[in-house]
Amino acid sequence: MLGKSELADDKLLNELAGEISREVAGRCLINESLARHTSFRIGGPAGLYVYPASVDAASSLVQLCRHRGLEFFTIGYGTNLLVSDDGFPGCVIDLADGCSRVVTFENGLETGAGVWLNEVVRIAAESGLAGLEKLAGIPGGVGGGMSMNCGAFGSAISDHLVDVDVMDADGTVSRLSKETVGFNYRKAPGLAGKTVLKARFNLPAAAPEDVLRVVDETVSERFRRNVMNLPSAGSVFKNPPGHFAAKLIESVGGKGMSVGGVEVSELHANFIINRRGGTAVDALELIRRIRRMVLQQYGVALELELRRVGSTDDPEID
Repeated sequence: MLGKSELADDKLLNELAGEISREVAGRCLINESLARHTSFRIGGPAGLYVYPASVDAASSLVQLCRHRGLEFFTIGYGTNLLVSDDGFPGCVIDLADGCSRVVTFENGLETGAGVWLNEVVRIAAESGLAGLEKLAGIPGGVGGGMSMNCGAFGSAISDHLVDVDVMDADGTVSRLSKETVGFNYRKAPGLAGKTVLKARFNLPAAAPEDVLRVVDETVSERFRRNVMNLPSAGSVFKNPPGHFAAKLIESVGGKGMSVGGVEVSELHANFIINRRGGTAVDALELIRRIRRMVLQQYGVALELELRRVGSTDDPEID
């Protein structure tokens, strides 16, 4: 892999960007701030930030990255990411352009991974297709939601899933059945190391007005419970077996705790909000403190739900 110091060389970055522009259909940006692409509004620059125009273009880009020893990862809407203040020196692949189509049919729909999940929920409801309405208001795209089996109010994105199209780390595209993936709570083991490109759902028919009513009620409840108008990465921790992370954090006095520009939400203790230009260092320190407090009082080790880009060697985080 190309090293961080090598990718700090603007000449090399421009050379790589030129090669990508020649060989991959799509848009390529250099030193793009990842804070602009994450809901937390935290993160340093990506050496290269590329929007492939199609699945074939995405596959070609992955193959080029591997050939050039360029580290890469795929981003959706950045709603569950905490990016290092140093950024990411490799190539970030954004599927918003190339995987953005939704098609409905009599008993379900097919959607690209780059589509905003709320848009898919709304299209299904307006088409008289039920089963996704409890996902309304979950921030993020289909691909990111699938990779962590997102859900709320007793529903998960995998509940009505049939199969997914994925791309391996070498650029190979294949189709996986729901059963092959092996979904469970906030996990999709069969998608590890893969990029979701497309998903198909079987959805029962229902009166559009009934489904839309549930969508609106669900969104209202999410706004009531959560901080939706301030930068955050959504739920920070998974719910441990037999517990709710938010209740554990609240019970140890976590609500309102702050480090630098970030703080634990007063409305929902499993949300960390970026109130005053917080940094990844701030967020990681606050996460450490919360985990220590809960572990000391309850003996429960909270597991991160958000995904980190950039690493530390601190076992209290990992």
